[in-house]
Amino acid sequence: MSRSNKKAMRKIGIPLLIVVFGIAGILPVWPLINRVNSDEYWSSIYPELVQMDSSSLDNMINDVESNDYSVYSIVIIKNGFLVKEWYQRPFNKDSIFRVFSVSKSVTSALIGIALDKGYINNLDEFVLDYFPDYDIANPSPLKDAMTIWHLLTMTTGLDWPEYYPYADPMNPYNTWKASEDHVGFVLNRTMVAPPGTTFNYNTGASHLLSAIIQRATNMSTVDFANQYLFGPLSIEESFWVEDPQGVAGGGDNLYLRPRDMAKIGYLFLNEGNWEGQQIISENWVRTSTSALIDWGWVLDYGYQWWIAAADGLYRALGYGGQQINVFHTQNLIVVFTGMNLDFDFASYLIYNYILPAVF
Repeated sequence: MSRSNKKAMRKIGIPLLIVVFGIAGILPVWPLINRVNSDEYWSSIYPELVQMDSSSLDNMINDVESNDYSVYSIVIIKNGFLVKEWYQRPFNKDSIFRVFSVSKSVTSALIGIALDKGYINNLDEFVLDYFPDYDIANPSPLKDAMTIWHLLTMTTGLDWPEYYPYADPMNPYNTWKASEDHVGFVLNRTMVAPPGTTFNYNTGASHLLSAIIQRATNMSTVDFANQYLFGPLSIEESFWVEDPQGVAGGGDNLYLRPRDMAKIGYLFLNEGNWEGQQIISENWVRTSTSALIDWGWVLDYGYQWWIAAADGLYRALGYGGQQINVFHTQNLIVVFTGMNLDFDFASYLIYNYILPAVF
């Protein structure tokens, strides 16, 4: 899979998306259909040949097709082979979906690559040192102490109550998205806790990671991803929406095909190695998918990955049901796209059909 014939990842600015789709709080959830032939990296195999029960997987598909779970796609990879793939009409393997906060896990991977390559010296570097050109509001010694590690682990201490519903004006998300400077908006927030003391989910923090990638590498996040991550994995038809300053939305604005989401999961399952090439260091993969932050929920948190250690599982989770699930001990990747805010279809399908299918 030579890099020389890879198509460059596309960048689409927010104004263009507004023209095409319109805007209503959160940018559109509707996927795009890409009129290209996808690569055939994944080879299909009968489930029984990789210790999975085909009848259980068929029953899952029957369940999905018989009920309105709002699942758009399912891709299951076992032992490196494609054992089940399903799309709700009119979608197919070439459909591109906005993966929302799965973007965070990809941005984290890019931070790891930048660290491996020496663009970033260490995770204890202060965030504000990357933005000397900003006249930052609400200055504070606490804000001065905020590091890249705090961004990765969602422990910045910034006032960012994203735990409110997205339609609630108390949630800063929509105001932030409507602002002229997304980076400045985050940097200007007040501090409510010392960094490193409190977990607080913050899409703006992930966006700062994207901005740091651009400033550390002197490349756009899109170009950096294309050269060091997407290119080697032959992820050819994807794009990343940028903010008004040209910073890719590190927290929620990446679009991928489900098969390519599976490649990200498979890269991590193989501890950063892709066909003999170490794309990300083993240490980064292991650390970022470890339970670093226990914040009292069923899932712990690593570097922009959700961790269910008891199940041997780590997950990239996106709004509405976009997911990359990596079961390390089972050598299993499970990818979903969809849009259901009322029912966790992914967990239902995993624990009722997919894991029981493994023998």
